[in-house]
Amino acid sequence: MSDFDTIAAQRPADIEEAIPCMQIALRYFHEHDDYRAIFLRAYYIITLNVHAAIHRRGDYTKNPIFFDAGWAASQAGWFSSLYFQSLTTFDRDPDSERAWKLAHGMAVAKTSTVLQDLMLGLNAHINYDLAHGTYLNLKQHNDGADHLLLPHRKFDHDQVNNILVRSIAQIAGTLSRDYGGGIQMLRRTLHGLDIILTGTGLKYYRERVWWSAISYLTTTDDEEVNLVHYKLNWESLQTAKLIADTSIWSLPVRRVGRAIRKEHFGDIQLETPAAQ
Repeated sequence: MSDFDTIAAQRPADIEEAIPCMQIALRYFHEHDDYRAIFLRAYYIITLNVHAAIHRRGDYTKNPIFFDAGWAASQAGWFSSLYFQSLTTFDRDPDSERAWKLAHGMAVAKTSTVLQDLMLGLNAHINYDLAHGTYLNLKQHNDGADHLLLPHRKFDHDQVNNILVRSIAQIAGTLSRDYGGGIQMLRRTLHGLDIILTGTGLKYYRERVWWSAISYLTTTDDEEVNLVHYKLNWESLQTAKLIADTSIWSLPVRRVGRAIRKEHFGDIQLETPAAQ
């Protein structure tokens, strides 16, 4: 089994296992100047911030964020496992996981900008994976047995929205430093508008994710599960196509974006979980 196969086979059970798994993958991607590093770098930062919130460290020491920190930690395990599974998407049905196929395909072919790599990964991860991962977590905890547990879980799901918004500035700065691409410059030009727009977009899509997870939870057989899969597969692909935009009108922007991104990443300096 190759190093890449070993990475793709990782299935973290919770957030404690997810963080070192991501570190291994990021070091591998940097060693190989693999553009798939860009999305994972952002995802790693988000995961560290969720970890800090779960353990009430760093900026989250004063007040708890989650009703059930253990549920949030388990959710991170399911979610990261689906990401590692996506790395072998080309080994499966060409019509499955199409948003991931587009995201990973452009990154491997190095035809994307840094912003495209980030947005394509976020789209596939949120609009395709997250509903399934949330469903698996709800099912693991038998949350469908008591209707009052679902709004309880919805609160913790929504709390992650605020962590995502608070991560935007750190992600932009880190990606610009490590990979170029001008994301930080774009943020400064927009004077905070990106935080408003991105925050609103993230909350909108994560709200849809929750109801898709509930749709999964109401299924009674494999055929109904596949219906939800098909819906998310189709919807996430439509968004991926918009982000990937290969039209002649976007060509100048894409050329500039590729020209200012780094071709060689060098050693990676990874942040570590916040201390107690």
